[in-house]
Amino acid sequence: MVGTASLVAALTLSSCGGSDDEEPVLPRQAHALTQLEGVGGEVGFSEPLALAVNGGQIDTAEVLSTEGDPLEGEIGDDGRTWTSNTRPEPGTSYDVSVTASDHFGEVHTFDDELTVAEVPEGERLTLAMLPSNESEVGVGAPIVVQFDQPVTDREAVEREMQVSSDPQVVGSWHWVSDTEARFRPKEYWPAGTSVALDLELNGVQAGENLWGGRSYHLEFEVGSERIAEVDADDYEMNVTVDGETEHTWDTSLGAPEFATRNGTYVVLEKFKDRNMTSCNANITCDESDPDYYDVDTDWAVRLSYSGTFVHSAPWSEESQGEDNVSHGCINLNDANGETFFAMARYGDVVTVENSTREADDLVERGDPGMVDWNMSWSDYVAGSALGEEITTNEL
Repeated sequence: MVGTASLVAALTLSSCGGSDDEEPVLPRQAHALTQLEGVGGEVGFSEPLALAVNGGQIDTAEVLSTEGDPLEGEIGDDGRTWTSNTRPEPGTSYDVSVTASDHFGEVHTFDDELTVAEVPEGERLTLAMLPSNESEVGVGAPIVVQFDQPVTDREAVEREMQVSSDPQVVGSWHWVSDTEARFRPKEYWPAGTSVALDLELNGVQAGENLWGGRSYHLEFEVGSERIAEVDADDYEMNVTVDGETEHTWDTSLGAPEFATRNGTYVVLEKFKDRNMTSCNANITCDESDPDYYDVDTDWAVRLSYSGTFVHSAPWSEESQGEDNVSHGCINLNDANGETFFAMARYGDVVTVENSTREADDLVERGDPGMVDWNMSWSDYVAGSALGEEITTNEL
């Protein structure tokens, strides 16, 4: 749906005639507004709201939703038009108040209302966002927008996904699929960064018969820099906070046939206790297979959706620091597992090195724990619909 609302204030002027040698008689004032067009009814949602007067100049224009939220805008250079800075919210009613001066300096006030059309049922774009609003995250935290419907006009949608931060950073959006777009900075977020995401999607056409129906806002803080470095050769996890080592723990990674993938992971979520099975891990569902397992684990911190976790594993404590015996997870003893669980946040970084397996397959599949930090920057930027890195807006 494409439409622009116009408030046309026709300030008509009357005139008197006489002989050539008579002084013209000027009217004492202009006539009042004779018609209002585009208000008092329903207008479209896909374009900014435009108001205009004929025969005068707009002095002020105020457009308020029935909830009292202003629709900000600017008077044009010619003084006759006013255009909102953003599209009006679909399904919202607005009260309009315009003051305008005619050619004789008389001021006229026009009050009316309008209603913006709603996005038709079944054509509204809906979504979820990560991280959670007002949360504290780790320095590797990606911003994730997960759409409930496939977005075919990625450029139009990405253009309205605005990231702001203090300090400003260079970053990029990357579309994993038609239903998921991710944003990361070129380097890790600086500790202490404040970040905001604004999705001005109201009225944006995201695909055939698919429209954004509202705006979204998300803000979060980046906490201290927490990085856990895991060495598959030394069977060791070294945890640093803002560059200072806080913990060095024995660990056991994946056995050779189930080697943990090298690369940079981010913490995705965590579970105080979680059941893990070889069937869910796509290893085997055959209970007679030696690789079959069905165990309850404590202090499970997810690093990938392929099934990589850091968790406590009392059954492997004798191997921790000595050998890699797991099915791909990073094992700690119970005390260290609980400590890591307590400090882990969404976006904290975990790196694995010196293993025998790379992360390429998970990157190609768009695994949430691996896709952001395991491809070259140029490849990440190439996944942007607009095809370029950006500097975040000033916050």
